[in-house]
Amino acid sequence: MAIVIMILSLIPFFLSIFLLKNSMFISIEMVILSLKSFSIPINLILDWMSMSFLFTVMLISSMILIFSMDYIPRKEHNQFSLLLISFVLSMSLLILSDNIIFILLGWDGLGLTSYILVIYYQNFSSAASGSITVFSNRFGDIMILLSIGMLTKLCDWNFIMNNSFPLIILIFMMLAAFSKSAQFPFSAWLPAAMAAPTPISALVHSSTLVTAGVYLMMRIMNYPHPTSMFLILIISSMTTIYASMSANWEMDMKKIIALSTLSQIAMMMFAIAIGMISLAFFHLIIHALFKSMMFLCGGVLIHSSSYQDMRKMGTFMFNSPIISSSLGIASTALMGIPFMSGFFSKDPIIEMMILSNSFSILTFMMIMSIGMTTIYSIRMMLFSMKFYLKSKPDINFHPSSFMEIPILCMTPLSIISGTFMSWIINPEQMIMIPNFMKIFIIISIIFGMMISISMSFMSKKYFKLGQPAISLWFNHFITTMPSFPSSKFMIFFLKNDKNWQESYGPKFLFYYLTKISPIPDIATSQMMFIIMILTLSPMLIFMW
Repeated sequence: MAIVIMILSLIPFFLSIFLLKNSMFISIEMVILSLKSFSIPINLILDWMSMSFLFTVMLISSMILIFSMDYIPRKEHNQFSLLLISFVLSMSLLILSDNIIFILLGWDGLGLTSYILVIYYQNFSSAASGSITVFSNRFGDIMILLSIGMLTKLCDWNFIMNNSFPLIILIFMMLAAFSKSAQFPFSAWLPAAMAAPTPISALVHSSTLVTAGVYLMMRIMNYPHPTSMFLILIISSMTTIYASMSANWEMDMKKIIALSTLSQIAMMMFAIAIGMISLAFFHLIIHALFKSMMFLCGGVLIHSSSYQDMRKMGTFMFNSPIISSSLGIASTALMGIPFMSGFFSKDPIIEMMILSNSFSILTFMMIMSIGMTTIYSIRMMLFSMKFYLKSKPDINFHPSSFMEIPILCMTPLSIISGTFMSWIINPEQMIMIPNFMKIFIIISIIFGMMISISMSFMSKKYFKLGQPAISLWFNHFITTMPSFPSSKFMIFFLKNDKNWQESYGPKFLFYYLTKISPIPDIATSQMMFIIMILTLSPMLIFMW
C-alpha cells in the first residue's frame, strides 16, 4: 500500500510543475442539486498549489506507512493503515475542493479520524486529549456552517471565482482556521494530541491537520480585508511567542516538536496577513517535509527508550549515527541555517516582514521567536542525544530497517527541497534590504536567544512559577475553566435527556392549553389546530 501511494504521488507532482509553468488551473464543476436559482455544485480545482500540497501529503503518508510496519504491532497494523488512509482521503477532499460545502466534508472527516487516532491507546490520558482535540475542532465546524448559511444569500460558495467575501464571513473563516491550526486561544489541543502514536503525530501534526487552517486562509485571502489582516497579525505573533516560551520549558520531546510546529504555523499565518501567500505556502511544504522527519526520529528514540522525557534518554549518538544525524539535519532546517531547506523559506519571510507596512513590534516579536527556535532545538538535541548514561539504565536501542528507510529517504529532502522549490516557483527572486535592517534582524534573533536561555527548565527565576505560568499563557486553564460552571446545566439536561422531546413538546403544549382554556374540548381543538399549522407551514413556504 505504501509503495502504491508513493507511485501515485508522482502524478500530482508532475501535474503541479506543468500547471505552474503554463500559468493555468483546471476547474471541474458538477451540479448535484438545482432548485430554481438555487444550486449546490461539486467544485474541484487543480492548480499548482493544490497539486504540490497533495503530493506532499501522499509522499509523507507513504513514508509513515513504511515506518509504522515496525512501530505498530503486526496485529493492529491493518486497522491502523485503514485509519491513516481515511485521514489522507479526507485531507485530499479538503485540498481539492473549491467549494466551502465540500471543504466542510473534508474538515469533518479530519476532525473525526484525528479523534479516533488520538484515542488510539485507550487510556484516560488519551481520552482527555481526544476530547479537547475534537471540541476545539468542532468550534471551527460551527464557524464554517454559519458561513455556509450566510453565503446562501449569494448562492455562491466558490473560492477562486469569488472576488471578495463579506467581512463577517472572513472573520468566521478565520476563527475556523485558528481552531484547526491551534492558534490562540485554541492552542491547548496540539500539545495534548501528542498522546497519539508517533506516526500519527508525524502526519497529522506536521503536514495535514494543523496546516488545513493555513490552507483555508490561503484560499480566502486573495482579496483580504484590513480588519481580518490586523487580527491575524496580532494573534499569530502572540501564538509564536508563547509557543517558543513553552518549548524552552518543556521536557517531553514530542511536545517540544509540537510546540515548534505551532510556532511555524503562526509564522505562516503572519506571512499570509502581510500578503505573502506564495511564501507562506513555500514554507508550509518545506516545513511539512523536515518536521515529519523530525517526528519520525523522535519516534525511534521514544520506541527504543520507552520514555518521552528527555532526561531519561541517552546513548543514542554512538548507537545510532543515522538517527542522530537525521535529527540534527532536521533541526538545522528548522533553525533556518543557511543552505538548508528551511533557510530558503524563512529568510524571505523575515525580509518581507521588514519591508511590509505591518506594526514593527509584531515583526520584532516574530523575528525574536526565530532566535528562541534555535535555542530550544539545540536544547532538545543536547538532552536527548548526549552520550553518557542517564537515570534510566534500561535503554536498549533496537535498530530496524523499516524505521530507518523512511528517515533515510526524507533526509535529503530536508537539504535540497528548499533550493528545488525556489528554482521552480520563483527563480528570479531577489530581495534587497538596507544594511540597518539586516542588523535589526540579527539583533532581534540574538535578543530572542538570550530570552530563551533565561527561560530554561532549571532557571531559578521561573522555577517557582512552574509550567502553568509559561506554558501557553494559562491556555490550558482558559480552555478547561468554562466547563466547571456549566457542569450543573449539563447534569440537569442529562437527567431530562431521555424525555425532553415529550416534556417540552406535545405534552407541554397540551398542559399549557388546558390551563389557559376553561373548556378541555376547546383546548384540545386549539392544540390540534396549532400542531396542524406547525406541520403544514414548511410545505406552504416551499410551495410559495
